[in-house]
This record gives sequence, structure tokens and C-alpha cells, in this order.
Amino acid sequence: MEQNWDIIGHQNIVKFLISSIKQNRLASTYLFYGIEGLGKTAVAEKFAQEIIGSGKSATTELYPLKVEEGKKDISIEQVRQWRRALSLKSFSDQYKVGIIYEGEKLNRQSANALLKTIEEPTDKTVIIIITSDWQKLLDTIISRSIVVRFLPVPSSEIKKDLADKIKDKDKLNQIVGLSNGRPGIASGLVDDEELFSKYDKYQQLIFKLFKADINQRWQVIAELLDSLKDLQSKAKAALTFLDNFESVARSLLLKNIEIDYLNPKESINSNINISSKKALNLLYLTDQAKSDLKGNVQPKLILENLLLNL
Repeated sequence: MEQNWDIIGHQNIVKFLISSIKQNRLASTYLFYGIEGLGKTAVAEKFAQEIIGSGKSATTELYPLKVEEGKKDISIEQVRQWRRALSLKSFSDQYKVGIIYEGEKLNRQSANALLKTIEEPTDKTVIIIITSDWQKLLDTIISRSIVVRFLPVPSSEIKKDLADKIKDKDKLNQIVGLSNGRPGIASGLVDDEELFSKYDKYQQLIFKLFKADINQRWQVIAELLDSLKDLQSKAKAALTFLDNFESVARSLLLKNIEIDYLNPKESINSNINISSKKALNLLYLTDQAKSDLKGNVQPKLILENLLLNL
């Protein structure tokens, strides 16, 4: 096994999972949780690969469960089909691994169907639930899982890993700042120039909003949403804005309490200063805005309400 599975950060988590495999002390259900972009999926997929082994079984014994395209949640029928596949004995007599992506997208019915599988685990079967919002899961699912919490990775670790891939020091520092302790985001920014440009544009825009008057803020929202024709497109654009706004608010908080997830000297937001209390409030309001967005509240109204609190 590779020492850290070629994963950026999360050494203690990887060490624990490797030890579980080597000592044959695998649990039937694991819950990986933490904010988006931390690398939960990369660790889960590598963990599954190591459990199953190499060769044909590495794909035939892996059972993913995720939201179908165009759907809002994971349906009970999806869980039932997935559960039936997991219950069958492996032809190779090896482990079978089921990975549930975006576990928070389970609805009440599908969550209850999953609970039955967790309560009556099949021999040589491991379930990994990945979520960025564990509070939306049933308490009974959480209590029956080995809970693994993923935290932001120190900027020094992300920078060290990316140093060989990015020779331009300024761009390297910028990517470290934009990633805000999230290796998954950092890797995406390295590989996708368009994504990098998009993140940079949003961050610069949000920094400007902190110094803009109310009329300028309304104008930004209008430019962001008014040209889009349908509610779905507006909601998608608003969610992208909220994700980036949340990242900026979190980076300002971490800078304020001087935690090395983001180095202020290397970040382009060093001229923005807000109190920790305000940063925490903005994070709370952003989370509330995301919930309102899922409740079909008008996206423009949601963003205007958030920006009133800058």
C-alpha cells in the first residue's frame, strides 16, 4: 500500500483505514463527513479499492449509489436495487463495497431503506457514506456508523504537494488561497484552467462586495441573475455564488483566528478585515440561504437578503 494513498493531507484518517484493512477489523458502515472539496470522495474510493483489491474484482465488487441526473434526491427504488446487489454473495468471495455519494440527498423513505441494510449487514460487505451535511442523515444511521470527520488541510501541506506541478510561485500561492484548505478544490484548480478562472473571478467579485454600497451590491446580483431565463438556471447560479461566498467567509474567519489553513501573506484577501463574530454569522446566513434555495425561494431575494448583512 502507498503510504498515504497519494492523498493530500488526512494522514491520520488514511493511517486508521490502512490499519483497519491490515488487521482485518473493517466495520460494516463508515460515514465520511466534512465540507465539500476536502477529498472525502478520493479517500473513500481509494479505501474501497484497497478493500476489494486489484484486478477485475476492483470494479465488479464496487457498487456506487448517487443522485440520478435531473433528480433532486436518491429514491427509495434506487436504494432497494442497490441493496439487492449488495446482498448477493461475491463470485470471487471477496469484499463488496457500496459507496453512497452525497448521503444528505437521501430522502426519508430511502434513508429508512438504507437503515435496514445497515442494521442487518451482509458478510464481507462495507458501506461508505459520503456527506457534506451529516445533520440531514437519520440519527440511527449515524449511530450505527464509524464516523470519520474530515477537516481542512493546512495550506503548507497543499502547497508542498502542488509545488512540483506548478512552477509559477504566484499562481501556486493563489491556488492555495482559493482552495481554502480543500485539496479536492486545489487539484481541480490545477487541472482545469477554466475552473481556476471562474474561482478567481468569483473571489475578486465577493471581495469587492465587502466594500460596495447597497446599490452596487444589488447591481451585481442583477448582473448575475437577470439574464438567466428560468428558475432552475437562476438557482444554479445562486448556489455557485453561495459556495464561493462561503469559501471567502471561511477564509476570513480562519485568517482572523490565525489557523494555518490559509496563509494571509499569500492570499489576495489580506486587505479585507471583519470580526470573527461577523464571519461566523455570514457562514450561518450562507447555510440558511442554501436551505432557502432548496425550498424554491426566489434566488434573487435570497442573495439580496444575504448581502444586506455585509
